[in-house]
Amino acid sequence: MEWIVMAIIWGGLMLYFIIPFHENADKHQHKITIKQAVISSFKRVTGQKKTILAVSFLLLTYLAIWYYAKDLAWYNQAHGVTAAADPAGKVPIYLAGVTIYALLLYLTVVGRQALLYMRAEG
Repeated sequence: MEWIVMAIIWGGLMLYFIIPFHENADKHQHKITIKQAVISSFKRVTGQKKTILAVSFLLLTYLAIWYYAKDLAWYNQAHGVTAAADPAGKVPIYLAGVTIYALLLYLTVVGRQALLYMRAEG
């Protein structure tokens, strides 16, 4: 249950950093194709200043996962706990999961932005 709550909170913060403000909207005067809408959406979402915060947040998450596994391994060794699985062995799985989740959020925002461009023009 705590993983679901953390995913919702983390995803909400990541969405806040990724979604562009409305004042920076691009105005297209002519009808645009899907390809042009997606390219324009990628530029708009990626080219904003808040994207730096999103990447920083992602890097801090990577560091937190790595330190958590490192400290758990140290704790188990220092206190003589015999763990069934090595905590460091799950780090690549956690990092891959966070990366996939962040990419899904990013691509969702880009797709939504492209649809908004298409609706505004159509």
